[in-house]
Amino acid sequence: MGYPHFAPTLLWNLPLPSELGINKPADIFAFSPDDKLLLTLHEEQNAILWDLAANSLPRKLGFGRDNACSRLSVKAAALLGESGGFLVVFGVGHPAQHYDILNEAAGSRLSEHVLPAANDVSISRDGRLIVLTTGTTMELWDAQSLQRTQVLTARVEIHSPFEKAAISQDEKYAAAVDAEGRFSVWGLADDFFKASRNKEVGIELGVGWSPTSIGLNEQGFVMAVLRKRTSPGQDSWMLMSWGYKYEGPDNTLYAKEYSSCALACVAPSTEFNVVLTPKGHLSGRDSAFWRLFATGQGASKKGKVVSSGISGSSKMLAAARTNGRLAVWRLYTKDADPNEPYPG
Repeated sequence: MGYPHFAPTLLWNLPLPSELGINKPADIFAFSPDDKLLLTLHEEQNAILWDLAANSLPRKLGFGRDNACSRLSVKAAALLGESGGFLVVFGVGHPAQHYDILNEAAGSRLSEHVLPAANDVSISRDGRLIVLTTGTTMELWDAQSLQRTQVLTARVEIHSPFEKAAISQDEKYAAAVDAEGRFSVWGLADDFFKASRNKEVGIELGVGWSPTSIGLNEQGFVMAVLRKRTSPGQDSWMLMSWGYKYEGPDNTLYAKEYSSCALACVAPSTEFNVVLTPKGHLSGRDSAFWRLFATGQGASKKGKVVSSGISGSSKMLAAARTNGRLAVWRLYTKDADPNEPYPG
């Protein structure tokens, strides 16, 4: 397995634009497939569209104020691009919504597309496919026409709704993870399906865990990061990994808790996972928690890091602080070469 040429670089460390009237930190992040745009969602359903090349000013995209979703919490979002708009999901109790991005003055507009209720939304690396976790099924949608193309059904009994979804970068596999840390993986061009057998290998997480990110590669591994609130203002974090192509006893499945940290997430490529301290020190690790990179760029004693999101390319990371400041890092520029040695 190759690793990218890591060189974490802080691109932005900015306060929220006061003229937009948004002062609460972002809690959801969505990068466009080309990593040129970033959508941040804030409480009360305000959103900001950021041009990461700084060719245009940040734009406020207020949405949801004139419909039944105005008081619902957003669980996840996907940015299709400035011309493609964005999707927001509210959980399995209410249909997801698609918004068109209009000119600077108008912001955004609810489109007429009918979408299913979902816990999560993710888009393929090239931006052509959308995957939605719809309870105990997964749905694939064409990103241009916003039409359903495929429904993926588990072939085992599912006790907990799927929480997070992923598509492999070659678009041959899709995966989901539930609150019990159980993985399901489908082949998109064949009848492949496999679900992890957590209890059979002695992995029972108990209640309170919630998946926050998932990664999937075509080589045969799926990983997820889960969070559990252990005390007010204090979370525990866990990394789970599974070799879904392995034949034989399911001994590739494991779960390992992080040491104390503010935030953690797994790269969609699964090549690394990211850890942030409360002050914003950033480090990347492999699945065995060996450090691959680290930087103090963007770290500060002012404002605690409270949320983060990673791009579908795994190259960009964004984080927000309690004081509203937004930091964006480029984690690497050159993709992994499987023939190069381990960088550690």
